[in-house]
Amino acid sequence: MRKYCSRVVIENFFEPCMLFLLITAPSYGYELKNNLHQRCGCNVNLGNLYKCLGRLEKSGCVKKKKTAGVGGPDRVVYSITSKGEKLLKTWIDELEQEVAIINKLITNYKKHYANSK
Repeated sequence: MRKYCSRVVIENFFEPCMLFLLITAPSYGYELKNNLHQRCGCNVNLGNLYKCLGRLEKSGCVKKKKTAGVGGPDRVVYSITSKGEKLLKTWIDELEQEVAIINKLITNYKKHYANSK
C-alpha cells in the first residue's frame, strides 16, 4: 500500500512549474530551484532539476545560453521557447482536468462518508 498517494499525482509537477517560471523570465538552475520552492511550493533537488531541464532542452521546449557571471563563474541561463509555451498550455489544460476529478472525489467522500462518522 502506498504511504504517500498524493505524491504520485504531483511527482512531475515541478516541470510545468519550471516552464511557468521561465515564461515569466529567463533563469539559471539555482535560481529556478529557489523560485520553485518560494513561488510554487515545489521542492526538487538540483540533480532532478537539471535532468528535467536537459529533457526540456533536448525536446526544444527550453534553450540555454552561457552568460558571464557577476563576481563568480559563468552561468547557464534557460529560457522558454514557443514549443515550451505550448507544452505549458497543455500541462495547464490537463491539470485543470485532473483538479476537477480530484475535487469530485473529495466532494463525494465528504458528502457520503466523512460526514457519517
